[in-house]
Amino acid sequence: MTQKPHQCENLEAHVNRLLRLLEKEPSLRGKHDTAAIRTSRDKAIAPRFEIVFAGTYSAGKSMLINALLGQNLLYSNTGHATGLECYIEYAKSPEEERDVLTFLSISEIQEEVNERGENLRLKNKIDITNEQAIKQLVEECATIIKQEGGSKNTEKGEEANGLKELLEGFQLHRQYIHSSENKVYEREEVDLSAKDSHNYAGRGSSSAVLKRIDYYRHHQLLEDGNVLIDLPGIDAPVKRDAQLTSRKVEDTNTSAVVCVMKANQEGETETAEKRLIQVMRENTGIRDPVFYVFNLIDKTWRNPKLEQDLSDLISTNFNDTPRGFYKTSALLGFWACQIKNTSESERWGLNSILATEPVQNSDGVEGIPHEFVREFLDYCDSDKLPVDKFPDIVLRKNKSKNEKYIEILNLYKDSIIEQLLQDSGIQEFSNAITRYLTEEKRPELFANLANDISELCNDLCESYLEERGQWKNKPANTAEMTERDLVQIEKEVWEVGEAFYRQIEEEIQLLVINTCEDFKQDFNNLHQNMQENLTDLIENFSILDAFANTCRNHRHVTAPLVAVLGQAFYDIANGLENVLVKESEILIARFFQRLIKRVRKQPYYRQLRNLLGDDCEIVQELQNIEKIIIEGVKVLASAECVFYIVESPDLYDYEDSVWLYQFRETLQEASKSRDVKRMVEAEAPIRQLLEIDFQAKFKQTIEVDLGSKIIKMLNKYLLSMAENKRQLIGQQSARARANKRQAIEKEAQAKIDERDQKLREVELKISDYNQAVAGINSCLEAMKLDDYKLPTIPEDNSSTTPFFTDVNFVESNNIPPESTSSFDSANDSSATQNYSETNPVESKDSPEPGASPDPLVRPNYLAAQSESSKKLERGQLVKAQITGFQSYGVFVDVEGTKGLLHISNVSEDRVSIESLKDLFKIGQSIKAVIDNPSDGKGGMSLSTKVLEEYSGELLQNMEQVMADAEARVPKALEKLLKP
Repeated sequence: MTQKPHQCENLEAHVNRLLRLLEKEPSLRGKHDTAAIRTSRDKAIAPRFEIVFAGTYSAGKSMLINALLGQNLLYSNTGHATGLECYIEYAKSPEEERDVLTFLSISEIQEEVNERGENLRLKNKIDITNEQAIKQLVEECATIIKQEGGSKNTEKGEEANGLKELLEGFQLHRQYIHSSENKVYEREEVDLSAKDSHNYAGRGSSSAVLKRIDYYRHHQLLEDGNVLIDLPGIDAPVKRDAQLTSRKVEDTNTSAVVCVMKANQEGETETAEKRLIQVMRENTGIRDPVFYVFNLIDKTWRNPKLEQDLSDLISTNFNDTPRGFYKTSALLGFWACQIKNTSESERWGLNSILATEPVQNSDGVEGIPHEFVREFLDYCDSDKLPVDKFPDIVLRKNKSKNEKYIEILNLYKDSIIEQLLQDSGIQEFSNAITRYLTEEKRPELFANLANDISELCNDLCESYLEERGQWKNKPANTAEMTERDLVQIEKEVWEVGEAFYRQIEEEIQLLVINTCEDFKQDFNNLHQNMQENLTDLIENFSILDAFANTCRNHRHVTAPLVAVLGQAFYDIANGLENVLVKESEILIARFFQRLIKRVRKQPYYRQLRNLLGDDCEIVQELQNIEKIIIEGVKVLASAECVFYIVESPDLYDYEDSVWLYQFRETLQEASKSRDVKRMVEAEAPIRQLLEIDFQAKFKQTIEVDLGSKIIKMLNKYLLSMAENKRQLIGQQSARARANKRQAIEKEAQAKIDERDQKLREVELKISDYNQAVAGINSCLEAMKLDDYKLPTIPEDNSSTTPFFTDVNFVESNNIPPESTSSFDSANDSSATQNYSETNPVESKDSPEPGASPDPLVRPNYLAAQSESSKKLERGQLVKAQITGFQSYGVFVDVEGTKGLLHISNVSEDRVSIESLKDLFKIGQSIKAVIDNPSDGKGGMSLSTKVLEEYSGELLQNMEQVMADAEARVPKALEKLLKP
């Protein structure tokens, strides 16, 4: 027997230690099935190891246990024999063997009586503490059984019989049954013999009120906490019995299962057995310890077809089971073992262990043949016995079964019993399960535990090593960390400028493609207000007021009607101009109000203020541009309305219309009189004329001209400002460094303190982990399971201060290597533009909406480069290898020198980061022209767009551009040198 070594005494604590460490790692929470680990832990350290014998009823589970123990311990019979849980546990000596009975409580019995009564549709609920009521209900059950033709013929008859037995058992054992507790008694306390205890496990009135029986026996198989559990069939006709078995098989405390199946079932597993197998496979507490036993194998010895069907079933479904399958005849094996201890003088057990109730027959008194005698004679009549060993077996027809049995045993004695034992398969199964329980069980339990926690340990190791490495690789002194963070600031400053430019670019793009909903709504409001104003001006037009204004303007007392009509054009055009100027100003003001608000909400804006202490006048510049644009749109609106004074050609397209005819007639009549009041009659036709004329001009302004011109103006000034601001921000690195140095030094010390603290914490976790694993591995070594040992984490013998390369190294900080700067610069240069000097009115030279500005002159960064870069010159064609990607371009290597092909230098056509990754691959070799070689302080900038013969050629046909690169160099150089 494999005993648990002393090295495993603290196994539970070691495993719990690992589980606590797992709970402290947020990244690993939920990744591991800790419930399965706890189950494996409990199985490995538990003093009990429960082996459940499960199967359908009449499969021979109880007899199989009897055969394993060599004792007629459990009640066994055909049909639904076992009626409760039977636990067989270890007794240290034969003297300590005992039987313990656990009774149901009155409340449990009452609940079952009520349930069975409902199943039988009994009208009245019975109080089982009422003797008269019990007697009446027993009689009623007897009546139902009689009506059903017996207790086993129908389901209703079985239910009635079960209720009857329950009530009779309650009356018989009333003194041992508590109202609410499950009382426990030794066998002797309830005045039972060993035989009575044996029979109590069978289905009947006594077992009906018992919860379980515990048998304590002195047997090798039960040592080391092994507990054999016999249960009713999983398909037992009594619902409570079937549920009891299902729950026990599902219980994770169940450690192993002997799945007992009937060998005589026409070659196919029953539905109940299939369900049992599925439940076993889903129980994580069972795993491999499942023994499949095909009992009643003797039923196939005289039926070749049944034997072949069983063979096919096993080969199809059970050949690959870890613990194998076994063919047994428990009844023959058990009794054959018992017969070995009898002799001819006691008629080979017929006078003792096989004795049955006597009956009178024609030859005198003869006992009813024992079940074993009948099965033994069938065995002798089968083809199972080797003919060479047993040639003379003749089953004489003129003799009784008992006489035949005695005659055969007298002839062959021990040899036929040994052959029967071998053929029954009991010895093979007994050897297998004994070997497992005494030799293999403990190592397997510990191996299962090691397997379950191995992934957990691997993840903890990886997590701790990664955490240790992350903190070890951080600078260990203030100066080093300060310098590193200052270099990072330079990158951050550059990224802020890029982010601001990208936002302005995106804002303009939304205007260009007409997807800025707020701007669209404001423009629609402008449209609506202009329309309403035009309608009001026309409706409120007065011919007398127009006449008066005309006379006043020309210092006469009268005026021609045509002049009055012209005055109307002036008045309405002026009114529309006032509204258009006002509404355009509102449109621009609201746009900039939203833009400034969105800019202020951006992370880069907050970062900029943190770096410089201010926003580098971004908001002020936007407000300045707002004023410029407002003045520009005022001029633009006025310019639009200048042409409203001139009548539209559409006015003269209505020659044949009725209104024009009436208008001429009205004017003719009005001209015949010098009375100005006659002109009033022409007022309505003039209004109609004005509406037709101004609607056409108004539509052209709103739907065609005004919106696109405003967007072009915004595009021009905003992109120009954003480009200059991008350069200006990029040149603020020295200022940002000076501004942040003190704070960074303070933060650096705090980070170093944090680094040291985190390193101490991770080393404590590693130490805790290693101690737990060492304890578990010591246990595994003692169990000779070296292959299952868990990984430990080696001590960190490296320097406490990690080695760092040049903190200014370009690639390690993702700094664009084409640019250079001096950190010693005391004053950053300004890149502002005097917008007020620019003509605010739209011109032919305005950039198209969404057009890219001129290539950005990048701010310089400090970068270390190889000596080979000094030999390279601007305009030189070089071969470059792609080494990485960033949002702003592609990193390359040119003869050991780092370089950057900026996204703006890839092609004359617009290039996105996504198309960059489609165009280039890591490790790819390309040809490019040097735009800005290293000067000893910075990196190299490359260009491929100068090799293009037309915009976008590289994107469409890169192979051709690369193939002709050498021939294109002269033109490329001209493009580079072009101012």
